[in-house]
Amino acid sequence: MPSSTSRAGWRRLGQPPAFAQTPAAPKVPTLIALGFKADIGVDGVPANVTPDASLPPALQAMVRKRVSEWRYRPATWQGRTLARPVSQQITAEVLQVAGGGFAMRIKEVGGAPPPMTADGKPGGTMMVPPHYPLESRKRGVEGTLVYAVRVDRKGAAGEITLLSPEKLERRMRPLDEAARTAIQQWPFSVIEVDGVAIECQAVIPMQFALDRPKPDMPDLAPYRARLGDACPASPALLTPVAETLL
Repeated sequence: MPSSTSRAGWRRLGQPPAFAQTPAAPKVPTLIALGFKADIGVDGVPANVTPDASLPPALQAMVRKRVSEWRYRPATWQGRTLARPVSQQITAEVLQVAGGGFAMRIKEVGGAPPPMTADGKPGGTMMVPPHYPLESRKRGVEGTLVYAVRVDRKGAAGEITLLSPEKLERRMRPLDEAARTAIQQWPFSVIEVDGVAIECQAVIPMQFALDRPKPDMPDLAPYRARLGDACPASPALLTPVAETLL
């Protein structure tokens, strides 16, 4: 979702009466993005919920209250349960309600996008998706590849191992090459456990789709289980929130 659309939505929501009463109010649902950070404890309970500072105070309070009620599957590493932070984004649909006013219905909760600079361009480090080989596109070659990437104590990518498919078909080789080229350029975060940087293997799926991302992304847990030094699993939201009100 473009940042300008999100910010425009936030400005409107910062003035609920005007949003509800002005003739210029949208007649169709509008999607907005609500970013937040939180610390997920070993019990899966969010703490220190910090909404995006660009949100109006009223919206910040709504996000803080709602997220505090959620429960997560805590992060794990080599059989241990860990407290880990999350940075996520709520995509919500703004709906006008009978009698004036508005409501927000959660569509999904996903990872937070990269920060934006003052001129509206992406800032910070970004993991650029792989280049889709032109010949593969022409031939309609699609597929999902799963890799194990060794990340050192400084956050640099090292050895890249293909986990799936176990046997790479000839037609998939250009996709494999494109995926490896992209991964080699990615800036990984330093992985810490108990405040100490560790070396581990990150499990990464790479999807090549001609139309749009497919919903059937693989479950990465079995791949992680095969690795004795898999990087800590991130906290996962357990509370069903899609189609509920914020």
